[in-house]
Amino acid sequence: MSPLFQNLLNQSVGHGFAKQLAFGDLLGDRSWRIDLTEGKVFFGDDLSFRIQLLGTESEGNATWLWAWANEASNLPAELLELCTLLKTTGEQGSIPELSERSFPLEQANGHTLAMIASGLFNCCYYRAPYPGGALFFLIQNPPAQVAEPVGITRAATVITEVVSEFDVDHTAMSEAFLTSQGFTVSRGEQSLIGEREQRTMTLTFDTGDRITRIQVD
Repeated sequence: MSPLFQNLLNQSVGHGFAKQLAFGDLLGDRSWRIDLTEGKVFFGDDLSFRIQLLGTESEGNATWLWAWANEASNLPAELLELCTLLKTTGEQGSIPELSERSFPLEQANGHTLAMIASGLFNCCYYRAPYPGGALFFLIQNPPAQVAEPVGITRAATVITEVVSEFDVDHTAMSEAFLTSQGFTVSRGEQSLIGEREQRTMTLTFDTGDRITRIQVD
């Protein structure tokens, strides 16, 4: 993982993960249907959102392919605007994960890439599985409840799950996430303290700057 890509992930993944949890709460067990002509995804009979395509994971060769590089599928250009913007960002910043058309999932997978896109474009995303792989696309203009700050208990859950599922700098990710949720953050010796609405979260780190304890008061 390139350093600049790692920094983007550290800054985006906490808030992005919180939005994904909230979006999952909203969707429940609704089925999904995508219509590329309309540029929309439909969940059940009552929810629909405009989308932007990101790319696909292939199970066969364990690679990622950006939607802008998928010429064979003749995808509508208007659904490629954000992933093309990511490509430009990658080219300007020499970030191979954003500028190379395809690469192994061990370098960066769909969830990692979508989390960064979610952070940059203030949206959320969906993983749509199909035989042999999965399509990832961004959900534009999700309901306000998806992006609103989470409660302190869920914030602790987000941090715990993110550090278990993503290769991130625990300190940088936690500070960025708590700040995005409206916490006032201060640093102690081997600790981070987040305060909001008379509640406090204290994160304790080991000498390798990895979280060893989360306390909520």
